[in-house]
Amino acid sequence: MPRTSKHRPKQPKLHKWADKCTEILIYFMVIFSPWAFGTTEHWSIWTMNITAYGLGVLLLSKWIIRWSTGFRPWPSAPSKNEISPGQYRLGLILKTCNLLTAICMVLLLGYILTSAINARASFNLETHEYTYFEGINKSLPHSYDARGTWFLFWQYLGLIILFWSTRDWLAGARPTRSTISLNPRLKRLLFLICLNGGALALECILQRIYYGDARGKLLFLVEPVINYGNIAQFGPFAYRSNAASYLNLIWPLGLGLFIHLGRENLDYGKRRFGNGPELLLIPCIILAASGPIISSARGGALVMIGILILVAVSLMFMKVRSKFLRFSVSMALFVGLGTAYHLGWEKIEPRLINIFSDNMSSRTQIYETTLRMIDDYGKFGSGPGSFEAITQFELGDILSRWESWAHNDYLEFYLTFGKAGGSLMCCTLFFLTVSATLILFFKPIKTMTWFGLMSLLGVAIHAAGDFPLQTLSILIPVCILSTLLTVSQKYEGNTASALV
Repeated sequence: MPRTSKHRPKQPKLHKWADKCTEILIYFMVIFSPWAFGTTEHWSIWTMNITAYGLGVLLLSKWIIRWSTGFRPWPSAPSKNEISPGQYRLGLILKTCNLLTAICMVLLLGYILTSAINARASFNLETHEYTYFEGINKSLPHSYDARGTWFLFWQYLGLIILFWSTRDWLAGARPTRSTISLNPRLKRLLFLICLNGGALALECILQRIYYGDARGKLLFLVEPVINYGNIAQFGPFAYRSNAASYLNLIWPLGLGLFIHLGRENLDYGKRRFGNGPELLLIPCIILAASGPIISSARGGALVMIGILILVAVSLMFMKVRSKFLRFSVSMALFVGLGTAYHLGWEKIEPRLINIFSDNMSSRTQIYETTLRMIDDYGKFGSGPGSFEAITQFELGDILSRWESWAHNDYLEFYLTFGKAGGSLMCCTLFFLTVSATLILFFKPIKTMTWFGLMSLLGVAIHAAGDFPLQTLSILIPVCILSTLLTVSQKYEGNTASALV
């Protein structure tokens, strides 16, 4: 009998039920968010918010059950004398980073909440008029659009709950039999993300082919109010760039999972390649990798090519003993590129050539105005979620269309969160990065961590020229990936590897 069975008492029925409901809700968020027209409308955003709050209730119930029954879903942490000094220090650093990450997230939520309560004004999107409030405390964070700040607060609350609920659910998985095996719950979740992404990419491509240069309908059902031309849409996303950013999250993740499972079968399990479900990932990788170019989104296409180069370099240094596995990966990427060239290069080539001559679709003017506003609004900024309200008065005489985003997430965060809120965001990102780096270099499961980092790197780069970090359907997989990267794994007979 495995050693860990001594440390794992029978799970209470209520805890088991709460854990299963948690899994269902996480899966629902993964599937629903991109298909609900990119989760950019109020009804779809609130559906995701309420689902996340449900995860929070389940997480709280599991904590109460553990406290009242003494049940622990993972083995007790080993004492200092049972492990090497290096392992002990690594575990201590990871626990400290987890604690500081939680503190920074709470402070960030408090910052947004204070800005909403202490708002200077609220903007009415229908009448385009401000309502000003009295009694503002300028020494505290404040907002120039209470409506937008409250809306963002509820979204960030849901995302933070999703992060910790997913982390807790992954920690409750049974220990794996070897250091190369993935957490079974993590494996199921990654498969769902990749298969869902592959199906989404297929729908996007078919919709682009069907409507051609005419007016398009999202999911063949709804004609959007903006970007009604098929060339500007992609699948369920009314804005093609968001679709490209989402797909650039999926295909590196699928590639990493494919390589990992292939190595597990061929190099360690001594089984034939294809005995497992990894072959299902090949069409998902091909479709998702070709999607950014077919979408005609310049930023998404450039990010895809950049990640592809990074993947090629990584494969040169990666220890993959199976030549057939290397060949399979190379062929999947080659077919993906060929599909992208055949179906999308004709449309995107002139856009890439004119990327600077058209001032990046007038974005340079938005950037210049945003930089000027950053100096005007001081250390607390204009208030989280307030960009759409304040920018219309600055850009009204410059641009002929309504702008809801800065098309540079970092500039928008700097303007709306200010130096104080931006510092909290940077601290949260720093502690998450430290945890991911330690796990990458000191834990056995390196492939998934590395390819997951590449997925997030693609979104981070794309955010410098668009707004993926303002889109909930992209933030949800980003949040789940961040959990993946900052959670270490436990193995049978090795309590030192317990999750921290």
